Amino acid sequence: MLFHILGPLEVHTTIPGRLGTGKPATVLAALLLRPNAWVGVDILTEALWPDRTAPASAEANLKTYVWQLRRMLPSHVDGGERIQRTTGAYRMRVAPGELDAVRAAELSAAASAAGSDAEALVLLEDALRLWRGRPFEGVEVDTGALIGLLELHLDLREHLGEVLLALGRAADAATTLRSVTADAPLRESAWALLVRALHASGLRTDALVAYRQATGVLAAELGVGPGPGLVAAHRRALGSTRRELPRDTRLTGRAGELARLLRPAPVTIVDGMPGVGKTALVVHAAHRLAADYPDGQLFVAMTGRTPVAQRLLRGVGITDAPSDPDEQAALWRSEVARRRMLIVLDGARDAAEVAPLLPATSGSRTLVTTTRRGWHLDGAARLALQPLGPDEAAGLFATAAGRPGTETRATAAVLRACGGLPAALLDAAARLLTRPHWTVRRLAEELDEDPCRVFSGAVRQSTSAALTGLDLAEQRVWRTLGTAPAELTATAGNRAAHESLADRGLLEPAGPDRYRSHPVFRHLAACRSALAPRRAA
Repeated sequence: MLFHILGPLEVHTTIPGRLGTGKPATVLAALLLRPNAWVGVDILTEALWPDRTAPASAEANLKTYVWQLRRMLPSHVDGGERIQRTTGAYRMRVAPGELDAVRAAELSAAASAAGSDAEALVLLEDALRLWRGRPFEGVEVDTGALIGLLELHLDLREHLGEVLLALGRAADAATTLRSVTADAPLRESAWALLVRALHASGLRTDALVAYRQATGVLAAELGVGPGPGLVAAHRRALGSTRRELPRDTRLTGRAGELARLLRPAPVTIVDGMPGVGKTALVVHAAHRLAADYPDGQLFVAMTGRTPVAQRLLRGVGITDAPSDPDEQAALWRSEVARRRMLIVLDGARDAAEVAPLLPATSGSRTLVTTTRRGWHLDGAARLALQPLGPDEAAGLFATAAGRPGTETRATAAVLRACGGLPAALLDAAARLLTRPHWTVRRLAEELDEDPCRVFSGAVRQSTSAALTGLDLAEQRVWRTLGTAPAELTATAGNRAAHESLADRGLLEPAGPDRYRSHPVFRHLAACRSALAPRRAA
C-alpha cells in the first residue's frame, strides 16, 4: 500500500516516510481526497492558502510542489504518469490497493456482503486496523471533504459492534458502541445497538440509562423522539424489567371483589381492617392484569424506610436519582409517562404519600392498599374489603389446615373466634398444621384459653402497623376493647380516639357514636404482650 491517509499522511515507497506539514503534503492530501479525479488548480490553490489571498506566484509555486511530489513518488502507474496535468487541473492516479481509504471502503462493502458474522468480523477488523488516527492528521484539508472518511470509520465501528453482538460477545460490542455514541451522539442506530448490547450483557440498568441519554440528546439537538429501532431496543431491555409482584395465592371467595378490582381504572384504593386480605386480593388481581402492562410491574411496601419515589425510580433503572423528594417524584412521573406499568403501593398511610407518585398519563395503573379510611384521591375507584362470609371462611380454614370439616361444633367455634378475618384463619390453620396430633376441638380449646398464642403470626404482622403511633387516649380505648362488649358507645371525651381507631381499621362504625369491634381485635386488646401499645416513658 503506497498511500496512507487514515492518520498522519504517509507515503510508503522503499522506506515509509511522512511528508510533514509542508505545502507538498497539502497538495498531495488534496489530490488523494479525490483519487483518479481531476482536481482544479483553483481548489489546490485554496487548499494551499486557505486563510489569505494567494500570492501572484501561486501557480508557479504549485508546479514546484507537484515537481517535488513527482520526484518522491513512483513516476508511473499502469503504464501512465503518476501525476497527470491538463489545462487548469491535476490528477493523482492511484492503482487498486495503493490507498488505505479505498481499501477500507472495499473491506466495509465485503463485510456487508459476507456470508457469516464470523467472516464479517475478520473483514471489519482488517479495515479498522488501517486507521492510525484522524485522517490527514497534521495536514490542513477541507473539513467537508473529510466527512466521508469520518462516516466510513463510524460505519465500520458500528457494524463491528453489531457483529460482535450477533456473535454473543455483548460486552465487547458495548465497549465498541459506547465509543461510537461518544463520537457521534446523534447516531441513533448506534444507540439502539448499545442498548441491546448492554441488555445482553446483563446490564439492564445501564441499558435503560443509555436509552435515556439517547432520547435526551435526540430531543435536545434535533427535537425528535426515538425511532423504531431505538424503541424496539428499549422494549427489549424492558422485557426483563422488574416483575416484582409477590407470589400469587389462590383466593377463597372474593369473586365479586376481584371482578370490581379488574375493572378499568387508573387508580384503585382497597381499604379494610388489618388482616382482612387486602394485599392478597390486590396481588392476585395484579397477576391477572400483568399482561396488559408490558413495561413492568412494581410492588412497593410503604414501610417508610426508603423514599418510595426513589424506590420506584430504581425499578425503572434510575440509580442516580436526585436527593430532593419533590424532584424524585417529578422524575418518576416523567419516566412512567411513556410506559405502561402496573404499580402496587401496599400499606399507604394517606393521600399526601400517594398522590405525588401517581402517573399523570392513562397508560399505567396503580393499586393501593390501606387500613386507613380517612383519606381519598380524586378520581380513584374505592373498594372496602370486608371479612369473609361463613361459607368462605370455612372453605379457607379447611383448605389452609388440610383438615376436612368433620368436627362441626369445634370448627364453628374456631370460625367464630376468627370472625372471617383471613389472617386469623391462616394463623389458626397454621396451628393445626404444625401440630398434626391436635384435633380441631383442641384448637378451639386453645383459642378459648389463650387466643394470643394462636393469633401470633399473620394477625400480629398485619395489625402491628395499625397500632404504631397511637397516642395515649387511643391506647386507652384500644385496651378497653378487651373487656368491652362487641358494640360500644363513644363519649364526648373519647370520641376522637374512637374515630382514629376506626380510621385505622381497628373499629367499625355502627351508627352515631356507635362502634363495633372485631372478635380478633378484642382478643388482641386483652393480650398482655408486645403487641399491645406501651405507654411512652
